[in-house]
Amino acid sequence: MNQWSQTQNIASLQNHMKTKLLLLLTCTSFILSCKPSVNSAGLYGKWDYIKIEHPTHDRPDIAAAELKQQGASIEFLKDNTFVIMWGGNALSKGKFTAAGDKIQINESLPDGTTRSFAFYITKISDTEITFETKGSENSRVTAVKE
Repeated sequence: MNQWSQTQNIASLQNHMKTKLLLLLTCTSFILSCKPSVNSAGLYGKWDYIKIEHPTHDRPDIAAAELKQQGASIEFLKDNTFVIMWGGNALSKGKFTAAGDKIQINESLPDGTTRSFAFYITKISDTEITFETKGSENSRVTAVKE
């Protein structure tokens, strides 16, 4: 093999490796950018809880049968208010905004004050959502749309 032929083979190999590296970087970027994303309109409606998990502490998870019996749900309304129902009563209510993978909650408390926190969406489709709070006593909720 002459020197010109070897140089061509090396150049061809380098181009092949660059193409593979570019493809790998593109795929990695795509995978990393595939976080759930939602806006407020994508949440409107009533979502029935089917599972509540407590991944970082020892409180027991709540099974679907109990959630159904309690009528556990969250409803997002078009005026960007929400209500969480439990046992036929409003457990929590207030205002919300949604963007990206976060639902920002501004809960109205009985004494007239508010508290703010976020639900982080880990999975969403037209019919099912999974969201969780962060912190030492986080909860993860899975709900299906009515």
